[in-house]
Amino acid sequence: MRVKSRLLLTAIWRASGQLRRQLAEAPRDFDGVYVTPYRNGARSAACISADFELCWAWREKPSTECERRGQVERANVPFILDILEQAEIPITWATVGHMFLENCRQSPGGTAHPEMPRPPRNDRWAGDWYFHDPCLDAKTAPGWYAPDLIRMIQASKVHHEIGTHSFSHIDFAEGTSTADLVRCEIEACIRAMEPFGVRPRSLVFCFNHMGYQHLDLLYQLGIIAVRHRDDRLRLAYPEKTPSGVYKLYESMNLRLSKRYSYLAKAKVFVDEAIRRGTAYHLWFHPSDERRVFEDAFAPIVQYLAAKQRENAVWVATMTELAAYREARERMRIRATRNGQTSTLRLECPIDRERFGDPEVTLCVLSSQTPLSITATASNRPDQPATLSFRFDAGSGLTTFNVRSSTSDVEITWPDGHATGTRRGRERL
Repeated sequence: MRVKSRLLLTAIWRASGQLRRQLAEAPRDFDGVYVTPYRNGARSAACISADFELCWAWREKPSTECERRGQVERANVPFILDILEQAEIPITWATVGHMFLENCRQSPGGTAHPEMPRPPRNDRWAGDWYFHDPCLDAKTAPGWYAPDLIRMIQASKVHHEIGTHSFSHIDFAEGTSTADLVRCEIEACIRAMEPFGVRPRSLVFCFNHMGYQHLDLLYQLGIIAVRHRDDRLRLAYPEKTPSGVYKLYESMNLRLSKRYSYLAKAKVFVDEAIRRGTAYHLWFHPSDERRVFEDAFAPIVQYLAAKQRENAVWVATMTELAAYREARERMRIRATRNGQTSTLRLECPIDRERFGDPEVTLCVLSSQTPLSITATASNRPDQPATLSFRFDAGSGLTTFNVRSSTSDVEITWPDGHATGTRRGRERL
């Protein structure tokens, strides 16, 4: 029997613990200036990540099934990109590094990639770790190389993130990985991605086996976000680990269900994230059957797009979400008022080599809409930029975005701009 009642489905998922979520997050309030939890002041965030693997993830299966998976994935990628372009939704493509190669060749000794270390243990098949590598090229072995698909993703009207899924789809778990293996895998990804102008900043662990013993090393190699699986918590804020890497909790994997509509489940999870101010994370295999994308993925993406238009959800890539949260936590603001002008002094000592220069959203508590807002970057003190903003009379909040590198913001108010008190502090 197919359950259609949303109330009943919600009760079932709540009883099973799937809707557990974190408690409300404490606001970051600097005397009436707030750093919002998510960009544009959205009430929640959403991520979508794809395990982009072709044949590399299915090597333990019979060769016909392995190749079929690769063929299906190749056919699906343009279809998925079209869905995302129509909705203007970006995702993170966690890509096996070998797929960036145009070709590769066997060594004189008859092995593939002899320069790469092998896992200390492989319980999935007999023989060398690279036993299945055809050592050909994208034209003759399209299930093992995908520079054409990667260029297609980069050419999309939507700016997607290309992350990493290791170079050869290794298992990061204890016993099947070592620090040397992980280092060489990520460094091989960096080299393979360089001709595409990409550097990996996010990682999805293969087989969803969390390799947290390697987090310090991953951070050294430039990784700032990983997808995290935890059955006890599925709606959560990005969590910063002691290494500096952010864990982004997965909420659901894409599939179809005979017992209920998968779109209905996604709506319940997304709406719960909006109510609680947490993040929702959907992940999928592009090698799934086309029906999964027609009947589940497309409607979920459309729902997220609608919620984003309402500013209830900010849909971000894994790196964008981690970078925003890092900048938010690092930001410090000192506000002063002189006549019609309020000045905000900003300090955000973020590691820009790793996190870039993300936009951060500020809200200023005020009684009227400003006349203008200008921002000055620390590296361009003589080139102030005019910022766009919105004023909400109901909440008394003026909202605008600044770069983490912004050093000063000046807000000009109309004559007679009223000041009031909030918890005994003067409004701007």
